[in-house]
Amino acid sequence: MLIIEKPPRQSNTDSRSLTILFKKHKTTVLLMLQPHESLDFAKERLLDALQSREITNINGDVLPDDSCDIEFGEPVDRADPQKGWKRIQADAPEIDTEDVPKRNKGKSPKNSATIMEAGLQNGHSIAFRFHKSSEGQNGGLDMDLDGEDPGWDVVMPVYEDEPEERG
Repeated sequence: MLIIEKPPRQSNTDSRSLTILFKKHKTTVLLMLQPHESLDFAKERLLDALQSREITNINGDVLPDDSCDIEFGEPVDRADPQKGWKRIQADAPEIDTEDVPKRNKGKSPKNSATIMEAGLQNGHSIAFRFHKSSEGQNGGLDMDLDGEDPGWDVVMPVYEDEPEERG
């Protein structure tokens, strides 16, 4: 299934926007995002896109009510996504409070990394999954020691020529 989210008619497409392919099982959602937008915002947009298509589950995994229950992963090797996926750290880099303008003092800075800080570029494929209630207290799944996480459900299309039948 392929879902494409179109921008509203009155909006103008920004040439700086990136097209990111979010993948789960055989579902791919294409979203246009700005490099300065947070990963948390991308999760909200992804959930909105799925809900707008009235999708309730993907391969048996129930769609969450909150975008906080979505987790992103990137390929271990971008040249070969079949090698597996690793979790994208959504936390923003530490901010030195001395560099924060005075008007922002006392307010908590956004704690989600931006698309750019996560190293995502135009056309990148990103895996997504939903947190389950049986997960650990930290709300996330633990990765194995090799950095690969066996919990990602992504089916990448394979383009192979079929052998010709001789008759």
